Amino acid sequence: MMSKQTFGFFRVLLLAALLAFSVGACSGDGGGSDDPSNPDNPGDGVGKFPVIEIAPTEVCDKNGNKLTNCKANFDQGSVAVGEQVKLTLSIKNSGERSLRIISVELEDYVAGEGATEGSPAFTLELPPAFTAAKDAGDKFYVAQLNKGTEETPDELAARVVFTRPADDFDRSAVLTITSDASNSPTVKITLKTALGFPKIQVSPEWVDFAQVSLGEENEKQINILNTGAADLEITGFSLVGSEFYTLQVQATDYPAGGEQVEVTFEDSIVIAPGDTTYFRVRFVPENSDPANATLRIFSNDPETAPNSEQDLGGTEVKITGNESVPCIAVNPSKVNFGGKKYGEQAVVPLEISACGDAPLEIHDIFVKEGSSPDFDFDLSTLDHVPTAEMPVIIPIGASATVNVIFIPDAPNPTTEDGSLILDTGILVIVNNSFEKEKEVELSGAGVEIECPTSIVKCAEGDEVIPQTILHLFGDESYAANGTIQKWEWDVSQPAGSQSVFVPSYTFPNPTFETNVAGVYTFYLTVYDQTNTPSCFPSEYEVVVIPDEAIHIELLWHTPEDLDETDTGPEAGSDLDLHFLHPWAAGPDLDGDGAADGWFDIPFDGFWFNAHPNWGSYDPGINDDPGLDRDDTDGAGPENINLDIPENVSYRVGVHYWNDHGYGASYATVRVYIYAQLVFEVQDVMLVDSDMWEVCSVEWPSGKVQVITDDAGQYKITPAYHNPYFFQ
Repeated sequence: MMSKQTFGFFRVLLLAALLAFSVGACSGDGGGSDDPSNPDNPGDGVGKFPVIEIAPTEVCDKNGNKLTNCKANFDQGSVAVGEQVKLTLSIKNSGERSLRIISVELEDYVAGEGATEGSPAFTLELPPAFTAAKDAGDKFYVAQLNKGTEETPDELAARVVFTRPADDFDRSAVLTITSDASNSPTVKITLKTALGFPKIQVSPEWVDFAQVSLGEENEKQINILNTGAADLEITGFSLVGSEFYTLQVQATDYPAGGEQVEVTFEDSIVIAPGDTTYFRVRFVPENSDPANATLRIFSNDPETAPNSEQDLGGTEVKITGNESVPCIAVNPSKVNFGGKKYGEQAVVPLEISACGDAPLEIHDIFVKEGSSPDFDFDLSTLDHVPTAEMPVIIPIGASATVNVIFIPDAPNPTTEDGSLILDTGILVIVNNSFEKEKEVELSGAGVEIECPTSIVKCAEGDEVIPQTILHLFGDESYAANGTIQKWEWDVSQPAGSQSVFVPSYTFPNPTFETNVAGVYTFYLTVYDQTNTPSCFPSEYEVVVIPDEAIHIELLWHTPEDLDETDTGPEAGSDLDLHFLHPWAAGPDLDGDGAADGWFDIPFDGFWFNAHPNWGSYDPGINDDPGLDRDDTDGAGPENINLDIPENVSYRVGVHYWNDHGYGASYATVRVYIYAQLVFEVQDVMLVDSDMWEVCSVEWPSGKVQVITDDAGQYKITPAYHNPYFFQ
């Protein structure tokens, strides 16, 4: 099978008169290799400690580094009796030495009164390497992130399996993870079942029309998605605010009229799980005054029910127009004091900026209740103490500074392995932006001898879209009695992401490409001229959220490719993501009696036809799909985005273009609708030249359905070679 480069050359010669195209592949520095942590000497080095992390990150809350309130719910209503729901929990180590996993056990199983079962509904699957080590009485270690080896992996995957019993009684259990972690040596994850319930997701939560002139009209869409497992019923709404707004629901107009409009539908709008509907808001201003309104959507989502007589319940959507909106930004986003000599004062300036289109008003600043008493602040840098009656005004584009203070009164306690237990707190800035109470996390520790302090900043901020290249800065880290001589970066990234620091993880200001939607947490440890490390690493969290109506991700894992982060010709397996328009034609290679459509030009969007023109010819209208990344050397991701879909049903496919000798790969496909993950299929095995027809995406409902063959299995056609597209 020829390479994509050779293929592209010949196709240019054959089709140059008909098509203009480009074929590109993203490349990046694979990074240098690292020596893994030494399990036989896990405690070497001053101040080194393991830190346990659990992914998915939403399973546990965090109090500083500590993992708290860990829970996972399993929806019985999402599967039939006898079918399974599986949750894979990745146990990782963001610390500075290997993490010893002592035990992973399923405990305290309870079935509801009246339940009948032959075996527990919850079971636990653990990797053979872990169970073999435990059976032999050996120790099992998890290496630092991205520093794993075959003997010491950089994660332990524990899979909880729920098998739906014949009855609908609730079940519960506790997954207990015991380790030598410095932050949470015992992690208890509560597992519970539910019968299924609806869950409303509204996007956007704030509809801002910006500036609309007299005589003009503008319209925006509010998307309502059911991310739950039971039918969502929209029972009505209330709309209060400017008379210049009109809400359209299923072709019926409801003018605001300047007074509160309350509507209860005679027949509820029913949205099946995974489906969407939408309301439209029309804005026709008759003057230039700011226009505000509040829409509240009522549904049977139990989480939106009123909690009290004063609570209106429902899901609120803020609507603004012809209004300059204030915005608040703080730098640094988290204040990390590091290890400071006890009894002495440490000060970090906190810059507060007005980043919006209106002045920022600061009404109050305080340290949140429950924070360590060692934290304080100094407002002498402001014109006056801010109050609700006399706020501090920060003009557009300007900033003000508040000094955050840390005075540890004694050395902080340590864990059994000598790791520091941090002081934590939250500084609250009350203001007039959409984020009424801006919270800034504080951390620090009192020590006998001061250690260097690591500081992380990111030029792009803490919320970006996929394919953003982050510019990380660690050069503002400092040492009390000298200079910083060494930087060490680490990252906890979403499952499937294989990005690396460029040019390396030891560079003070590296870049990092965020290709997969999810949460990326960056860690930085610095060393001074005596090779003393910071007492604990700084953390910086970046959330990657798609901003298109449809966002599709393909990731894959190839077991025989021992380094899926390296780049170059044939350095890994090559899978391709396909996005098909219903007008696509071609031969019927899968034998289902209809044209397959794959590799059709122009109605299949893939690496050779990365940016087809399916919609309007106006280049200013973003109504065409785009393949934003073609990965030719292993792991992915590949992404396709579409901002303004047509009212059709699209299809998603994956083709194994070339295994380059690495053998079978395990593909994962995720579909996001308005930034919400609505579909995911994990680890589907494909071999060279397989064509997997994954799912359909219907619009405007946003419904995503898996595609299966006559036997109910994934629809995979082997040895797929389209004769009209030479391969």
